[in-house]
Amino acid sequence: MALRQCVLGLVFGARHTLSLDVQQHLNSLVTERRPGMLRLRFSQFVEGEFRRVYAESNYPKTRPILVIGATAIFMTLILAVMDDNLSWQTAAFMLGVLLPTLMATLVMSYKEGSHGAYQILLALTALWIGLVCTSITARASLNGAPYYFGAEVAWIFLVWLVLGLHFWNAALIAVTISTIYAWGMLTWQFPLREVVFSGLTLLAVNVIGAYCCFKLESAVRQAFLESRMLNDLAERDGLTGLYNRRRYDKDVEKLWRQSRRDQSQLTLLLVDIDHFKGFNDLYGHQAGDDALKRVAEVIAMCAQRPLDFAARFGGEEFALVLYGPAQDFGREIPEMLRRSVEELKIPHAESGTSPWLTVSVGVAIVSPGNERSLAGAIQLADEALYQAKEEGRNRIVVKESKSAHIQTGRFRAARMQASG
Repeated sequence: MALRQCVLGLVFGARHTLSLDVQQHLNSLVTERRPGMLRLRFSQFVEGEFRRVYAESNYPKTRPILVIGATAIFMTLILAVMDDNLSWQTAAFMLGVLLPTLMATLVMSYKEGSHGAYQILLALTALWIGLVCTSITARASLNGAPYYFGAEVAWIFLVWLVLGLHFWNAALIAVTISTIYAWGMLTWQFPLREVVFSGLTLLAVNVIGAYCCFKLESAVRQAFLESRMLNDLAERDGLTGLYNRRRYDKDVEKLWRQSRRDQSQLTLLLVDIDHFKGFNDLYGHQAGDDALKRVAEVIAMCAQRPLDFAARFGGEEFALVLYGPAQDFGREIPEMLRRSVEELKIPHAESGTSPWLTVSVGVAIVSPGNERSLAGAIQLADEALYQAKEEGRNRIVVKESKSAHIQTGRFRAARMQASG
């Protein structure tokens, strides 16, 4: 509760300093609470991130269970062969279905980005083991050993509370196992007292397990959402609401790797406000802050798709990263950005370029590959920005990696010399 109040205080207390688009973003995270808690489902992208984090947090707990399960299957098969008490159907199921599914689940728990497949395989493993447990328990009861029923109850509790299955997956598996056991009791005409006792026990186990599992996942989802909100606040620039340089470095590296896997292009934009020092000197720092906010809003509007993002590098410099084929937006979006800033009609009497505040934009269109580096791609955008400044400002320059020659650090060096 204290963490929740702290988060909400940070979110709503920050409204006087954060831009409108950031307030809307943070408010959207808050509105995720109700459907996310009651239906155990967030919106598409938040849900995907939650499922990844949830699976990764459960791997250390689930892996030993899977290893113990595989060992138990081997030992059971060995003992059954030694006692000559193994049917070919049982052997085929364990060796051909149960064991491969269990091992595939274990392998997926070590494979990055496979949390979706892992959850499905884990559910199937829980179901197969539950069916084996049901068969053994029912046969033991028919042979006068009803105490084996405790194994059935124990496994259903494991399905609900220990394996790390999502609530609805756990519900499907636990109810299926319980239903099959109840069907077996009726089909094989168990004594009425045993049917009533076992049925009520299974009902109680599932009700208790479902309640605990639901409350547990709700608590985990709430903690995840609050943590995400805190992280989001910490990784945003307090003035403009765009991501800060630290978040930019992390996200652009991640997007670079994904672009390399997908063999897709990246478009990197560096945006610099023209003659901004003169603007600050003439109009004052408050006017400068207001201008930065308005320019940032324009840049943020250009990052509308899930994998696009904008950041403030610091001072009057911004970055924008667009994911996908350059022919879709490689030249249109930068020009729209430049024109939109000029159309804000923020007066700038000290500009020497235009009566209004303007920006220069350097664009690098790259196709990540083994022979190219992220540092080189950013450097290419830097070169394009330097050229836009050299050619008179208030313009865009586009460079493509396949045709551009990069002179290391030329723009940064020149700018440092000029400021010195």
